[in-house]
Amino acid sequence: MPDGPPPAHTGGFGEPTCEACHVGGAEPGTPGARAELILPGTFEPGQTYDITVVVRRERLARGGFELAARFASHEPLAAREAGRLALADTARTGLVRDSARSVTYARHTRPGTRGTAGELRWRLRWTAPTERQAVVFHAALLAANDDDSNLGDEVIVRAQVVQPASVTSVPGRR
Repeated sequence: MPDGPPPAHTGGFGEPTCEACHVGGAEPGTPGARAELILPGTFEPGQTYDITVVVRRERLARGGFELAARFASHEPLAAREAGRLALADTARTGLVRDSARSVTYARHTRPGTRGTAGELRWRLRWTAPTERQAVVFHAALLAANDDDSNLGDEVIVRAQVVQPASVTSVPGRR
């Protein structure tokens, strides 16, 4: 986790998750971790949007994530990258390109693994594709117990689809 996950560990399109290395889950008797992808409700082709990845857990001190955006209509493994991810916070987030899949993955950096008050947030920018096709964001998030091991860590997987904005009809045109 400190150096960021290897590419292609979002849990989407047949990929593994952080559970490839981290195991254990929440401590017995404590609430589990929660995760959220804050994405636009719809998108306009070519426009840029701020997105936020959030993980919360009681007494959370460390965590991580990996996220990719791909066209939903191209599942499972042949999915094409949808749009372009960019960094909004270069200290806490990084990008890595998987040339075998032709996909860029956003992920935490070493400083980005530290949280406060039970929450971690990572900010990114996404430029929507020019195609008007549904886009699916897959993310694997990690709520770590900060014991410098791979044990006792909780993994959460999220998939969220964002549709292109509706094309409004112009009277008299078909």
